[in-house]
Amino acid sequence: MKHVIISEAQVKHYRLPFYMKLYEVLQRHDINLRVAYSNPVPSKGGEDDTRNLPQHCGFKVDGYWLWPERLVYQPLLRPYLRSDLVIADEGNRYVLNHVLMALSLIGVQRVAFWGLAENRRHDRLPVSEWYRAATLNWATHWFAYTRRTAAYLESQGVPSSKITIVYNSVDTREITECVRGVTPREKVNLRLRLGIPANATIGIFSGTLQQDKCIPFLIKSSHLIKAQMPSFHLIIVGTGREREAIDHLVECVPWIHVLGARFGREKAELLAIADAFLIPGRVGLAILDAFAAGIPIVTTRLETHGPEIEYLERNVNGVMSQHDPIAYADTVSSLLCERGSLDRLRAGAIASCDKYSIDNMVANFAEGIKICLGMSRAEKPSCRQPTEELGAIVE
Repeated sequence: MKHVIISEAQVKHYRLPFYMKLYEVLQRHDINLRVAYSNPVPSKGGEDDTRNLPQHCGFKVDGYWLWPERLVYQPLLRPYLRSDLVIADEGNRYVLNHVLMALSLIGVQRVAFWGLAENRRHDRLPVSEWYRAATLNWATHWFAYTRRTAAYLESQGVPSSKITIVYNSVDTREITECVRGVTPREKVNLRLRLGIPANATIGIFSGTLQQDKCIPFLIKSSHLIKAQMPSFHLIIVGTGREREAIDHLVECVPWIHVLGARFGREKAELLAIADAFLIPGRVGLAILDAFAAGIPIVTTRLETHGPEIEYLERNVNGVMSQHDPIAYADTVSSLLCERGSLDRLRAGAIASCDKYSIDNMVANFAEGIKICLGMSRAEKPSCRQPTEELGAIVE
């Protein structure tokens, strides 16, 4: 049996189903998977967003954060050297990644990375970015989040045969089933508990409350939306470092409801009463929550979006505006006032959900692992394509 180890700083709640499914699939190919991870950094406020894996497929190690909390060291060198393949979350902040890259370069260990590859943020040190780009091709293999990630890697000289496109996803079936199962009576009761009138139009944000999500921007735009649509209410779901500041911004605003972290059916019920998913900042996997709930996403044009932004199709499952609170408010108001357009985008969101399933992601990832281990052959970038071609992203 081959042994594969995947290392993460911590296991987010949305990754738990992925690792469980991947473990089961790999077992059928005589590949044993272990996932190494640590506790979240207390100062980052992520305790509510992480999970523990069962011992048969996961093991927790101490994580030591350095300089301050910019680098993390996990004592995993011995497990790495005992494995047939190491898959690490890409990033210069992982101290052992630099050792892994050297081991991969000289052929001592098979090392694969997965993640964004491309850094679209502008707050990194130039020398760090130079080093990151210079070492992209040192890995044995890359698990690219999306086609955009793969295209970037190829533009940096990584051969397509070393890339598996996984189409980054989460298990959205629970949300879809729960949303469909919420009865009209339950929707009315939920609105009553939140203090939202039965005829109110609702926008929802769900995600980590951090700076790149632009929640203060959303709150400012929401006041402008409220001026155009008096029935408008905003629900903010999530936790994170910005929570205290956000609470302060809305403490005297009864139509903005900041509810903290919600998962499973609780989150699905909130999505079920919403008309649009509002996220003016960086879009990542949260786009799939919107699609699973059958509501369109409204965001803004940013260079810092995650690769999952390519799942957004213009006027099919969502819309974009300029990154300006007034322009964003006008876009949201126009959409919410045009029921025909809103219904069309809702239908598009539902259809898009079927394209990006966690089962496809698991199959793609498992195939990439087999390629790394010499159990399969890669003649082109390996991936199971979505059921339909992606639409154009709004320029």
